[in-house]
Amino acid sequence: MYNFSLTLHVVAVMLVIGTLFVQSLTVVFRLRLSEQAQIEGVQWIQRRVHQLIYYPILLIAVSSGVYLAMLQERITTPGNGWLHVKVTLLLILIVFGFLNGRQISNDNLRKPQALLVHIGVFLISAVMIFLAQVKPF
Repeated sequence: MYNFSLTLHVVAVMLVIGTLFVQSLTVVFRLRLSEQAQIEGVQWIQRRVHQLIYYPILLIAVSSGVYLAMLQERITTPGNGWLHVKVTLLLILIVFGFLNGRQISNDNLRKPQALLVHIGVFLISAVMIFLAQVKPF
């Protein structure tokens, strides 16, 4: 059961990060479109992906992560400070996900705002992957 849960968690995390990264990048690309029909089409696709892929996969990733942490008793044992930092970064990443959802519907978005979320998703994800791999503290 552990191997199945770990595989499910890794795949779900990859899909969450990938979906959020591509969604935030698409928001930036959408700013370059000039025709209203194209903009509305891209927004419709973005909303569908955000609601039907991002949120369910996020639920699976968080649920499987909590299950793995409880199974291995990582929450209460000493030497797992990296997990607490990772959970804090996860909360920040979820906030970026909500910001990205708002950016999808925003027609008057400025490029620096869109890039802030995109770069934030990349940096937070990179640190989370590092923490999960190295477990430095």
